[in-house]
Amino acid sequence: MNDDRLEKIERLIKIKKINEAQLELSKLGEEFNKNSEYLYLRSKIFYINKLYYAALDTLLIALEFEKKDKIYNLVAEIYDILGNKELSKKITDPNLRLQAVSSLKDELSGIRLPSSYLS
Repeated sequence: MNDDRLEKIERLIKIKKINEAQLELSKLGEEFNKNSEYLYLRSKIFYINKLYYAALDTLLIALEFEKKDKIYNLVAEIYDILGNKELSKKITDPNLRLQAVSSLKDELSGIRLPSSYLS
């Protein structure tokens, strides 16, 4: 993470100042919409607020930009909470996660970003 604003937001989340973190996230401009760290932090707030499906959507979009273990781990944790233990285990396994997430995105057709958005 190379942006002080994102580091500040991460610190706020760690010390459980969720409303402040949410406010700081809302101040960031459109240039962060393709930033996987920004998307991860947004999803952490959704997760903390038990908005699991919003968190999953955001995490799956973050994976379109960057494949990070912490993103996969949070996806797996949420699926575990939602009771899909099998999918959670697959996503936790580095050898199975790409295929599991790709299959998941195929099932959830709205998750894939248009190629024009990725450029």
